[in-house]
Amino acid sequence: MATMQSKSAADALRNMSEFAASGQGGRALTNAAETWFNASSECQREMISFMSKRLERDGETLREMVSCKTLGDVAALQSRWIEETVRDYNTEMTKLMGIYAKSADIARTRTP
Repeated sequence: MATMQSKSAADALRNMSEFAASGQGGRALTNAAETWFNASSECQREMISFMSKRLERDGETLREMVSCKTLGDVAALQSRWIEETVRDYNTEMTKLMGIYAKSADIARTRTP
C-alpha cells in the first residue's frame, strides 16, 4: 500500500514539475507540494511507529493487570498506565509539531 501511495505522490510531483516550467508561480506550487508531501510522509511514519509502540505497551499493561492479586494493585497499575500514556502522547505531539515546524522553515527558505 505504501508503494502505491509513493508512486501516486511521485507522479503528482512529476506533473507539478512540468507545470513549474511554465513560470514562477508554478515553481512555488511545486515547492509547496513537495514540502507538504515530505512532511506528511514523515508524520505518517512517526505516527505509525508511535501507535505500534503504544499498542505494545498497552498489551503489556493488560497482561500485568491479569496477574494482579488485589483491586489496589489494579488501581496502581491503571494509574501508572494513565500517566505513561499521557506523557507518551504529549511527547508524540511535540515530535509532530517539530516535523511541521521544520517543514514550514524549509518552505520559507525555498520560496522564490
